[in-house]
Amino acid sequence: MSRALLRLLRLLLITAGVVVVLWAITWQDAIRIPAGEVAPDGAVSEVARDIVVTGVTAMPGDVDAMIGSISMPGYSPAEIEFPAEWYRPGIITTFAGATLGLLLLGLVPLAGVYPLQATRWWLLMRCRGLHVSWWKTLRLVFVGAFFNFCLPGTEGGDVVKAWYVARRSDDRVTAVMSVAFDRITGLLGLLVLAAVAGILATSGSVAFTIGIWAWVAIATIAVLSWMYFSAGLRTWLGLDRLRKLFGDGLFVRIEESAHAYGAHKFVVGSATLVSVVVQVLLAAAATIAGTSLGITHDPGVIIAIMPILFLAAAVPMSWQGVGVMEALGIFLLAMPDLATPNQVIGMLLIYRGYELTWSLVGSLLLLRGDIHLHPERLPAAGEGDSSVGNAQEAGSAA
Repeated sequence: MSRALLRLLRLLLITAGVVVVLWAITWQDAIRIPAGEVAPDGAVSEVARDIVVTGVTAMPGDVDAMIGSISMPGYSPAEIEFPAEWYRPGIITTFAGATLGLLLLGLVPLAGVYPLQATRWWLLMRCRGLHVSWWKTLRLVFVGAFFNFCLPGTEGGDVVKAWYVARRSDDRVTAVMSVAFDRITGLLGLLVLAAVAGILATSGSVAFTIGIWAWVAIATIAVLSWMYFSAGLRTWLGLDRLRKLFGDGLFVRIEESAHAYGAHKFVVGSATLVSVVVQVLLAAAATIAGTSLGITHDPGVIIAIMPILFLAAAVPMSWQGVGVMEALGIFLLAMPDLATPNQVIGMLLIYRGYELTWSLVGSLLLLRGDIHLHPERLPAAGEGDSSVGNAQEAGSAA
């Protein structure tokens, strides 16, 4: 596929995502009259009706009522009173009503995300004997975060990290596989967070259902991983014979590098726990953004649902999952008296704004040039050794 065609496809996907968001947004303030209720023009509709309203304010002395002006065909403009639950603020009103303090507070959780991501990747490289420094790893993590906003999906940064970590490395396959396992442990962290938050939610709720499915996914992954890393099962399944068919080519080198992480279970487990903390911080930032816009869902519900939206954004269909996240977020979160579609869309836009703000640090670091890690393979570093100690000793020369 030519580069020009790829650019065109990316542009089309980004455009499609933006169109979905623009279509879902309610631009004007309105009231939604439920089916069977009497509208201001005296009509009773069998279906819900939306009527544009302006100048909406709270009814003095009545927190459950509001007043506003309407203009309907055949009906003179007038000020009417209506129940507060009928009100559907437009997107501009939604953002204007955001709590500034909470908006700024949402930036704070992300301050710990990038150092934790760097630590996770650094551990996964060191246990495989890759000679790197934590500070260079942090720098490339920030640069990768910046490139996440340049490519479809949220995996563009991983591609850039893999490119730079492999370039001039003494063991390119192992270097690239460290990025792959960094992403794998990140996805496992998403599942663990969804499973724990979901199981703590109210039984029968959407979050609880998501939690159950997350536990099923974790159990399936655990069984498949045990089968893959078990020497006896590998022989019984014929995986070792299958490898021989490919000779000593790139496929076998990749498989060997991936299988080697089975000897570092403690490190992989630690990296997964770090990922859980990372996902909690990301979900917390999104929850604060939603709360600032007036979403009244229990925070645990949003934290349980955000991993699902993050997984949807990881599919490289549109830029930052625009359109995909919004559609799924509205389906899972938009509920009467808890969250409007505009609030859900606003929450996700603000969340992306948080990430974009921090990713600008990566753009500044990119200007310094030479962001290669140049990881060198240390011969004494833990081949087949499951302890962290050997890996840390091997990296102490950094």
